Amino acid sequence: MRLWPSLILATALAGPVLGQPDTILHGAIGRELQADADGEVLSVLAARLAGDVQMPEVPKATPVTAGPMKVIEGDVQAALTQLSILAGGNGHLSLQLAQASSKDVLYLLSGTATLPDLEAAGYLHRAANGWRLSRPFVLWPGSALVLSEGELLELDTAAGAFILSFGDVRVAGATLRGDAGNNARVPSFRPFLLVTGQGSFHAEGSTFAALGFDGPVAFRGVSVLTGGLMKPESPPVVARSRFQDVYSLSFEGADGMVLARNRFSGAGAAAVSVKDGRDIVLAGNRITRTASGAGIRLSGALEDVVIAANVIVGGGRNGLQIDGKTLRLGLRANVILDNAGTGISLGPATCVAVQGNVIARNGTAGLRLSRTGAARVAQNAVLDNGSAGIEVEAQSGLGPVLLSDNVLSGNREGLRAAGLGEVRLDGNDLARQTPRQFAGDFSPWLGFYLSAGDAFVIPAATSAAPAASDPCQPE
Repeated sequence: MRLWPSLILATALAGPVLGQPDTILHGAIGRELQADADGEVLSVLAARLAGDVQMPEVPKATPVTAGPMKVIEGDVQAALTQLSILAGGNGHLSLQLAQASSKDVLYLLSGTATLPDLEAAGYLHRAANGWRLSRPFVLWPGSALVLSEGELLELDTAAGAFILSFGDVRVAGATLRGDAGNNARVPSFRPFLLVTGQGSFHAEGSTFAALGFDGPVAFRGVSVLTGGLMKPESPPVVARSRFQDVYSLSFEGADGMVLARNRFSGAGAAAVSVKDGRDIVLAGNRITRTASGAGIRLSGALEDVVIAANVIVGGGRNGLQIDGKTLRLGLRANVILDNAGTGISLGPATCVAVQGNVIARNGTAGLRLSRTGAARVAQNAVLDNGSAGIEVEAQSGLGPVLLSDNVLSGNREGLRAAGLGEVRLDGNDLARQTPRQFAGDFSPWLGFYLSAGDAFVIPAATSAAPAASDPCQPE
């Protein structure tokens, strides 16, 4: 039983944190930012700010199907028909047009395929330092593809090659990449890996490069779309791997997924996209140079999510964007730095804990809470952001927001609100937050706050109905 998500959530969502911001630690964070930090040292400081964070234990890969492989050649339409049932038919015409031949598709019906076995059977040919796949490869349920240590599989763009798996994919210490070619029939096409249905995916210590294109999420690089009624036997795991110029790593309905200690650079959309699911852990990842999407984006219906010790730097939009309906969310010891949009944007969520993060030099707000229920924001360093350090929107009638022991400095505004509900302020340091400490709906309360001492409560609107029970406690 994997206890890490529930334990860290219990810690993060516990009662108010007592004490004042650590001036020595915050001084070190400020000096590191002045030295034009790249995020690595800040990550160590954020872990201390949050009270240390342990990385999750990465689950071991489950054994794959035994037995010799059985491969046939066939028409791509059979695979696309099955894909339409599971993930919809959007974009299939472009996928068909990209094929050099619609009748030249490999189907792994059963057994376990390895690259040497596929070469021996004449389905792959040797390329520099590895193998080359020049047509689509489809795994049926019950089959498996295994890429092992040191192996490299290159997918032919001009021929419209891709991997579609309804079975199991295991990548351990290997490389899967697209080539540098062009597809004359569909110029935007690039090869991709899609795992769907009851298929499973486990990757450790591997490299994924030049995969995916701007189309349906199924074709955006590496995608694990398992949101149907029939779930895989094991959750997806991606650990200690590199994603270079992969348009997006996408998950849907991936209950129990673990994404840990990976490196992402050059994504075209969100570097990591997660839709729907529960018991989700994203920890220790490094994300840079995301072109037009968030570094990490979560959407849909989510429950028990931990996002810890990630570094998201230099993205073209928001650093971390959560716009799904989320219950029990813990954000801890993350570094969100130099993104063009908001550092952390949280949409409709409840039982939210944002603790010990460094949120600095983002283009707009540092942290935006919009329509959240009960939320606790504690011990964060929110520095030098383009607009408000912390912004609260449309909170009236929802759960209370506790802002405790945060340091806000150098933002255009300290705290801004529109549609303010109950907010509790305790032990925050706004001494270097100039020129404006409060803005928007916070403004009328500045005089009361300055004369109240450390603890101050802005009451909920009189029309707000009190909560019948604590939404952060399980029934």
